[in-house]
Amino acid sequence: MVAITAPGSIEQIPLILRPKTNAVEPAAIPTVDLSAPGAAAAVVDACRTVGFFRATNHGVPARLAEKLEAGAMAFFALPGQDKLDMSGAARPLGYGSKSIGRNGDVGWLEYLLLSVSSNSVAASSLPPTLRMALEEYTAAVREVGGRVLELVAEGLGLVDRDVLRRMVIGSEGSDEMLRVNHYPPCPVLAPGDCGVTGFGEHTDPQIISVLRSNCAAGLQIKLRDGRWAPVPPDPRCFFINVGDSLQVLTNGRCRSVKHRVVAPPEGMQSRLSFIYFCGPASSQRIAPLPEVMREGEQSLYREFTWGEYKSAAYKTRLADHRLGPFELVRASNKLPAGELAATDHCNGSAACILQQQQEVAQVY
Repeated sequence: MVAITAPGSIEQIPLILRPKTNAVEPAAIPTVDLSAPGAAAAVVDACRTVGFFRATNHGVPARLAEKLEAGAMAFFALPGQDKLDMSGAARPLGYGSKSIGRNGDVGWLEYLLLSVSSNSVAASSLPPTLRMALEEYTAAVREVGGRVLELVAEGLGLVDRDVLRRMVIGSEGSDEMLRVNHYPPCPVLAPGDCGVTGFGEHTDPQIISVLRSNCAAGLQIKLRDGRWAPVPPDPRCFFINVGDSLQVLTNGRCRSVKHRVVAPPEGMQSRLSFIYFCGPASSQRIAPLPEVMREGEQSLYREFTWGEYKSAAYKTRLADHRLGPFELVRASNKLPAGELAATDHCNGSAACILQQQQEVAQVY
């Protein structure tokens, strides 16, 4: 991985290879109509095969997203010290720039990370118009998250269709977060097919994440065959990521997806994205749901709480395989016949890392 020095900063921002334009067909990213009769089956199929899908007919008025987009862009246009004064430095909540987390990850972006509780956003010092837009948007998007969790449970054949939703929506102490990412055009010229990293590759540790962006491109997801697929932006839709916690709750049937963002080059439009993270309460037990387990099937993961997993995730780098320390057996050998196995995880050994690097090199 190549490193460059970004103007006006001391951080080393890495470069990443862009996928070839003809490497992935658009159909590789599933689209699910959340209002359709077969939505539950379609959601689970997308969560099994890709871990990511585009959600249409979600019921969120366009004006809410547009209002938030305008307020967020006005906030990010303020001087840096004003943004810090209004929100505080990200530790982890608040305003951050370039540094992502505490372990050395950097990217060409600035962001707000906010806590969500009972439809309100912990952002009392932000400009009133932005704060109001955040609260209205969050109230709407959390219903989208709740609906998707209901559809996952239905598609898995669970009798209790609210079992996943209750872990987040209306649960006392649930760890819901809203992240607003702003990727301004990067003045550094990337050579050839390279782009400047906006946000490095990672999986989300929560149950699911619900994302919306403006019209600027940059988001990419990693497919099961190792190829990186660009995600065409569509402000009319939401994009759903399967998180690590849902992978464990379904014993590997639904699988978290690695994703990353390439910063826009100079002269292009800024990318702005809003991500709602469906995180449960700190004490919530994370283990395969009994109803998803077939007779004789072994759990692939040791039981843990969300608080334990979040604490462990905060100690890792973005690209680390965070579920590795919690795995009990290799998924490829233990899932029942016909089930999708989680075979793409690296155990961290030098041989495994080398193999992954070779596989990625072959894609390009």
